[in-house]
Amino acid sequence: MMRAYYAITCKAFFRNTAYRSEVWLRIFGNISIVFIQISIWKALLGTGTLNGIDIEAMITYSLINASVSMILMNKVIYVVDDKLKTGDIISDLLKPISYPLLLFYDQLGNVVFQIMFTVVPTIFIAWLLFGFSVPTDPYTIVAFAISLLLALAISFLMGYLIALVSFWFLTTFALDWMVTALITVFSGSFLPLWFFSAEWKLVADILPFQFLGFVPAAIYMGKMDASEIIWMIMKGSVWILLLWLATQFLWGRAIKRLVVQGG
Repeated sequence: MMRAYYAITCKAFFRNTAYRSEVWLRIFGNISIVFIQISIWKALLGTGTLNGIDIEAMITYSLINASVSMILMNKVIYVVDDKLKTGDIISDLLKPISYPLLLFYDQLGNVVFQIMFTVVPTIFIAWLLFGFSVPTDPYTIVAFAISLLLALAISFLMGYLIALVSFWFLTTFALDWMVTALITVFSGSFLPLWFFSAEWKLVADILPFQFLGFVPAAIYMGKMDASEIIWMIMKGSVWILLLWLATQFLWGRAIKRLVVQGG
């Protein structure tokens, strides 16, 4: 069975190679976004600090946050949405493999491609242009790797959960737009959670979006101590469990609804 999932991952990886020119556009777009963010922070911080954060820290934060956003799996929404509209989802459901796992390994192929041909080149170019710090503590590196896995799992389950809604509404445009906006704000893409007011920081702490950017960046930069990292890993694991239970609940009902439509 694992050979089948491996084949799905490889297929998704090589599917991306058909759009090689898009890779350059993505790298250019990512560098542009990081450049704009760094320019804004240079104008705001200058040579000073804000809440203990200086411009060198913000360069690293902007680059890590942007890199994490490139590999999130929430684009599974568009896959399910498109297959529902074309009816191709039927052929996927007839395959003797788990449909959620099919989607996951398909997204995993996209992630591997993005890391190799978008994230790594973007980080290298950004390092040449702006420079950024690299952690040397093995504990920080391991914790950062775990936070990335949490980000991948949460983004996939979140995207899959929204995608299942399309079984009822046949479109997820409005819901996807709203969640994308929430991710942009509460993942710290534009403004790190360090600079949120106490009220908005509380809201961000309750929601799972901080795991999609802020948490990995904060761990990478050594801005969390050991107890905070352990708490965040436990909290992220709970979110994965809750999202998984929610997708299981919706998936059972979505399949029944699809059968009714077919009949």
